[in-house]
Amino acid sequence: MQDRAVTTRQTILTTAAEVIIERGYGGASISQITARAGVAAGAVYFHFRSKEGIAHALLGVDLLEGLPPRRGPALQYWSDLALLMAQRLDTDPKVRAAPYLAALADNHDGWTSPWPAWRATVARPLHAAEREGELQSHVQPEAVAELLISAWAGMAGHRTPGTAQAQMRTFLDCCLPGIAMPAVAARPEQHL
Repeated sequence: MQDRAVTTRQTILTTAAEVIIERGYGGASISQITARAGVAAGAVYFHFRSKEGIAHALLGVDLLEGLPPRRGPALQYWSDLALLMAQRLDTDPKVRAAPYLAALADNHDGWTSPWPAWRATVARPLHAAEREGELQSHVQPEAVAELLISAWAGMAGHRTPGTAQAQMRTFLDCCLPGIAMPAVAARPEQHL
């Protein structure tokens, strides 16, 4: 795709996410999206077949976007991933709209739920932490991944934008001592 087309597509997605956050999926319309984005309806339909196509694109959010490759301990990487997810809730409407749309996925034919992929993304560094001896023996990586995704989705629904990072830090402060081996929990933080 040419640079201009990529920029237009991102503008449409960002604007659509803003409208969906404000009005709900059912209350959002292509005309509202085009008016706010300053693009013609033809531009929207060039990139997306319908409002549902926009929703599909928003459901495809990449949780790892912006996260550097792992260089240190797996549990630190997981913590950094959690903080990045929260930061993106605070700063990227596309990410903020994704959990809302995911909650609707079961009620829309043809929508693929992103929850399993999101859980798998969050569980991978936890499985690595388990293999590397960073987790306490009772910890189940899949259960902790589910807990993080649930907390993150709850943060997305919070009506005060800009608070997800602080909420995630509190979540991690509560969670890490219960899952990390004592020696790992005692290491200084190296968050993003």
